Amino acid sequence: MKLLKKVWKTVTKIAGYKIYMWVIVLIAAGGIIFYQYNANQNKTKLADSSQSYSMVKYIEETNETVFLNVGIEKVVTLSNASKILGITIPYSQKKAIIILNYAAKLGIKKAVSINKTGENSFDIKIPKFEVIGVELDNKHPYKLYSRSGDLLSASTEEVDTGKAAMASLSNKEQKKYLKQYSDMIKKASENYYKTLFKSAYPDTKLTFIYEN
Repeated sequence: MKLLKKVWKTVTKIAGYKIYMWVIVLIAAGGIIFYQYNANQNKTKLADSSQSYSMVKYIEETNETVFLNVGIEKVVTLSNASKILGITIPYSQKKAIIILNYAAKLGIKKAVSINKTGENSFDIKIPKFEVIGVELDNKHPYKLYSRSGDLLSASTEEVDTGKAAMASLSNKEQKKYLKQYSDMIKKASENYYKTLFKSAYPDTKLTFIYEN
C-alpha cells in the first residue's frame, strides 16, 4: 500500500510538472503570436505612412494653346571617365545608352489679339510660337538600352541617366522643332481659328498676322 502511494505521488508530480511546462509553452507561444501580430500591424501602419505626399504650390490661369504635337524617339549616349589632375585615365570610361519617347507640344502661351476689320472679316494676331512642354509616351517613356565599362572603370562614377533624361526633355532642348515645323504650326493654328470663327460667322474672312 505504501508503495502504491509513493508511486501515485511520483506520477502526480510528473504530471503536474508536465502540465506546468505546457502552461509555460502555451504562454510563450501566445506571447510570440501577439508580438508577431503587433509587428505586422506596425509594418502595415509604416507602409501606409510611407505613401507619397504632394502639395499644390500655385494655381495659375494660362492662355496656352497647343497646335502641334511632335512625336520624338531620342537615343542618348552618355559616358563618364576617371581623371587624375585633370587628365583622363585611359580605359576608365563607363557608358550608357538611353532611349526616350515623348511628344514636344508646340503652340502659344499668350492670348491672340482679334481686330474686326469689316462686317465678316477679322485680323488675328498670333503671338510668337513657343514650346508649351513635353509629354512622355504612356507605354514606353524611358528605356535604359545598355550599360558598359572599360577595363579600368571599376572606380569610375556611374552615368547619371536620370539627369541626362531630364536635360533632354527640357523646353530649351525642344526649341529646334519650332523652326523645323514652323509651317505646320502656322497651318494648324489657322485651321483652329477658322473652325472656331466659322461656327459663329459662316462666311467670315480671316487674316492672320504672326508675331516674330
